[in-house]
Amino acid sequence: MSGIAGMVNPLGNILAKSINISAASEFIRNRGPYGSAHFFCDNAVLLKRINKPGESSPIAEVNHEGKTYILVLDGTIHNSRELKSELNFANTEIADSRLLIYAYIKWQERMFNKLNGVFAFALWIKEDKKLILARDHVGVKPLFYAFSGQLLLFCSHIQGITNNPLFETTLDKEGLAELICLSPRYSPGNAVFKGVYRLMPGYYLTYSREGLEKKRYWIMEKNIHEDDLDRTINTVRDLLTDSVMRQIEPEVSQCGFLSGGLYSSFITALAAKSFNKFSNNTYNTWSVDFEAENRYLRQRQIEDSDTPWIRWACRKLGTRHHYIILSSKDLADALPEATEARGFPGMADYDSSLLLLCREIQKDFSVVFSGDCSDEIFGCGLRASDCFPQNKRRLPWSSNLAEKISVFKNEIISMVSPYEYIEKCYEEAISEYLRFSVNAGRLTREYETQWFSLYWNLPGILERLDTMSMACGLEARTPLCDVRLIEYFWNIPSEMKRYNNRERGLLREALRGIIPHDILDRRKNPFPLPLDLSYEEKLKNILTERVLDPGSPIKNLLNTKTLESMMKQENPSGRHYTARAQLYGWIIQLDYFLRANGITAF
Repeated sequence: MSGIAGMVNPLGNILAKSINISAASEFIRNRGPYGSAHFFCDNAVLLKRINKPGESSPIAEVNHEGKTYILVLDGTIHNSRELKSELNFANTEIADSRLLIYAYIKWQERMFNKLNGVFAFALWIKEDKKLILARDHVGVKPLFYAFSGQLLLFCSHIQGITNNPLFETTLDKEGLAELICLSPRYSPGNAVFKGVYRLMPGYYLTYSREGLEKKRYWIMEKNIHEDDLDRTINTVRDLLTDSVMRQIEPEVSQCGFLSGGLYSSFITALAAKSFNKFSNNTYNTWSVDFEAENRYLRQRQIEDSDTPWIRWACRKLGTRHHYIILSSKDLADALPEATEARGFPGMADYDSSLLLLCREIQKDFSVVFSGDCSDEIFGCGLRASDCFPQNKRRLPWSSNLAEKISVFKNEIISMVSPYEYIEKCYEEAISEYLRFSVNAGRLTREYETQWFSLYWNLPGILERLDTMSMACGLEARTPLCDVRLIEYFWNIPSEMKRYNNRERGLLREALRGIIPHDILDRRKNPFPLPLDLSYEEKLKNILTERVLDPGSPIKNLLNTKTLESMMKQENPSGRHYTARAQLYGWIIQLDYFLRANGITAF
């Protein structure tokens, strides 16, 4: 993987401004640690970071029938073999970026219906003075864009735009509402800063002398599922297996996350077998743990920690496992760096622990496999009851908003109107599906819940994984985010998904015989959390310093008396990790975000 950036003005010469692309190159340097390649012409500058030593042609160029096509790609096309066959390039070595150009030449915008992969790319057609920006179906690879007059800027990282001297960074009322009401999630397409946008998953954008046009090329369709149970189980098993196997390259330094859960164990089982068969190598797995976790687990009478399951899976699957043990200080100190990697306030210790884990992995490996996002894909991420709190038109995660907004000043809350803003985002999310899905009809609660999982939850989790890993120069792959698998599973009836009246029952049956039976029956555990009380105390100390700092921009937002009173309250007996620790960590990240972007007024 790598990073891309560029500037385009179909109506004017921009060469005098091309030096300003250096800001974007700097902020995506970890997405390509071996320098960058550039394309320059009167109306466009395209940049791609180089992620392989000696990469000779990081920017693809094709001349065809009097037109010059230039393409920069962040990502991988998984069905390149099929595309090469259709384009008469069978048995030919051709880079994915050049393949995409030929696909566009033949099929134009219809090409998107043929792609399977993870990608963000920019295609410039020189003679037409036309730019096409595109992002993969579910949003694995990020892509931001903004305008400065007639000049369109784009970049794989938000700071490649906000730190460009040609762009004035502004946080308006809506951006503040996104931060307070939705962070670490963000409404689809919103990038917090005024005039900056995320290109949404499943969309492409064209910019030419005729103007700007944004189109959706993919959305989940609700169709009748006609396969019986046996055929469904076999199809799911085949799709799961193929989605993983097409991304395993034993000759590449690949490894995987392993929690001893359903998804990571499945990926590990296939990868370990392939590594042993094709290269006679042992597959390596990784997990994160925290100091004093086992002691606190015993105190809380939680017996189902990941550690024994990881050991069991490694013995059964024949992998070499590595642990990274993090302290409270490690997690807290990494919060600002995790904010910088993401570009926004994020998921606090979830982000910092993942960042530190990826940094350790990158010392010896270039690719890591993750089972992230599987619950969202397979309809296990949200419950219908969460989506409809007291039948109110609110987002599933808004139930814990009250404590969060309590630490902000009354005038700030009045400005952003949190519950009204959340209701607006809810309605927009539902209307988006109804507008584009021809077979949607009236959404049931089940499908509405699944839609929120895919439309809101999935991009946020993918963004976390991509930004934390790429900040370390590590490529994280999510092989189960395969559009074929997502489309098929979406339409399986819920009673079939709950085979044997069990959550993920159909998945368990599809994976039977591939992973150890004990793991098949294991109940789901959340991502590991720091359970040591010293972590929360560390956060309180940092917050006290930040809040009392006269130069802190966050003082203009916070009700410091409420926050100080909250921090003085004792933890309920036996609760060593609370939602408040997550809140404190998020406030620290928000403070860093405001400082880094020079935001002082609201």
